[in-house]
Amino acid sequence: LILEVFVVVPDERHATIITHDITEQRRVDAMRKDFVANVSHELRTPLTVINGFLDLQCDAKALPENVSAYHLALMRDQARRMRHLVDDLLMLSRLEGKDEEDAEGDIRSADVIAMPKLLEDVLREAQALSMGRHSIELLVNGPALLGDPDEIRSAAINLASNAVRYTPEGGRITIEWTHSPSKGGAELSVTDTGIGIASKDIPRLTERFYRVDKGRSRDTGGTGLGLAIVKHIVRRHEGELLITSQTGRGSTFAMHFPDRRLVF
Repeated sequence: LILEVFVVVPDERHATIITHDITEQRRVDAMRKDFVANVSHELRTPLTVINGFLDLQCDAKALPENVSAYHLALMRDQARRMRHLVDDLLMLSRLEGKDEEDAEGDIRSADVIAMPKLLEDVLREAQALSMGRHSIELLVNGPALLGDPDEIRSAAINLASNAVRYTPEGGRITIEWTHSPSKGGAELSVTDTGIGIASKDIPRLTERFYRVDKGRSRDTGGTGLGLAIVKHIVRRHEGELLITSQTGRGSTFAMHFPDRRLVF
């Protein structure tokens, strides 16, 4: 608890003490500062690489063709990294700007999503990223879903991409959409046999830019915003993101949606 205290003394005989609880304000300010610092840090590295190689290309009288080609390839990779980061930032901003409380209105304007077709697209994306290094299985045994198809596809692709990135070659990944009457709703889950996550890190996974292993996340091309995006999408669809994992044995990320979002 953080209190701000003011003392007002109008005259020699009277004094007024005014207190304000600024705990939430300080928390929001700290989050804003961290966010700006993280974005700056994430953009600094690719910009440094691009600027360095551009300076080298401009200053050098003549570079071997193979060296120039290598520099251009690295600059292209870093430019793509920045583009992905900006795309994720824009999506997260759009999601946060929407009224998450108007669930009833969202349902009235929602599309009926044919989950088999949507998940076939997700499967193709995961297979393209895997390039044959993993066994990827799709299981669909659930109803249609009321929601925004682009948002649900984005959330599912984020989960599938993470599974591919953090599962060693030869591992298994299962994408499953199933109706769960006992739990009251349906679940879209992605299960892998990857590196797993320590229990102490699980509660923080959906924080913007939080990474269990910062070096490994950058090596695999992650922006640190994927799970934050998934969390907002699931909340907008009245659902819940469930995470279970065991270090060295794999993880399951499941998006659970309530019955009122299902169409049979």
